[in-house]
Amino acid sequence: MQGYGQPNLNTTIVKGLYIPVPSKEEQLEIVQYLEEKTTDIEALIIRKEELLSELDSYKKSLIFEYVTGKKEAPL
Repeated sequence: MQGYGQPNLNTTIVKGLYIPVPSKEEQLEIVQYLEEKTTDIEALIIRKEELLSELDSYKKSLIFEYVTGKKEAPL
C-alpha cells in the first residue's frame, strides 16, 4: 500500500533515502561511551537516593525530638 499513511511518501522515495551508518568500530566506541556514562549516571542516582534517605531520617529524628519535648523550637 504505497502512500497509505503519508500520501506524498512511497517506497520509491524511501528506497532513495541516504541513511548514514557509522562503521562497526565507531558503533562499538559509541556503545562503550554510552555504557560508561550510563554507569556514571546510575552511580550518581544511587548516591542521591542515599542522601535523600539520610535527609529523610534526619527530618524524622528532628520531628520526633520536637514532638517528645527533647528539643525546643528556637525563639
